[in-house]
Amino acid sequence: MPANHSSTACDPPAQRGFSLLEVLVALLLTTLGVLGAIGLQLNALRFSADSAHRAQALLITNDLLERMRANRGALPLYAMTASGDCPEQAAENLPLLQQDRADFASAVTCQLPGGEARVTVEQGVARVLVRWSQARISEQGPASLQLDVHIGELP
Repeated sequence: MPANHSSTACDPPAQRGFSLLEVLVALLLTTLGVLGAIGLQLNALRFSADSAHRAQALLITNDLLERMRANRGALPLYAMTASGDCPEQAAENLPLLQQDRADFASAVTCQLPGGEARVTVEQGVARVLVRWSQARISEQGPASLQLDVHIGELP
């Protein structure tokens, strides 16, 4: 009878499972993917906060401009600057012009981070410039919004 040679003794063992190197490469690729997703999420949050501040500045500015349109007789008296800390208590029971100015100053300083504003009125054109800090969401300087609106009569 011929000798029965077992071929299993010479063959390399069958590979089962993963090697440590394959596991480390997979872990590295997964980590890079997760870090990329986190970076995208942080940018989305930054852009969302910037958009919210811009929308708030536009609402505050439009509110003042509508009040100026409603009180055209006192248009030049709306010229002002607003900056500083948010007042602890809102002003109430003031004459119309003073109430409008106090409400605008309060909105700028309370609703926008580091908010400040300047309102000028020349020849029936109201210019409202609102600035706020972007320090919490980007390395850029302050952001701003400026609207020039014709309200009064042209000379």
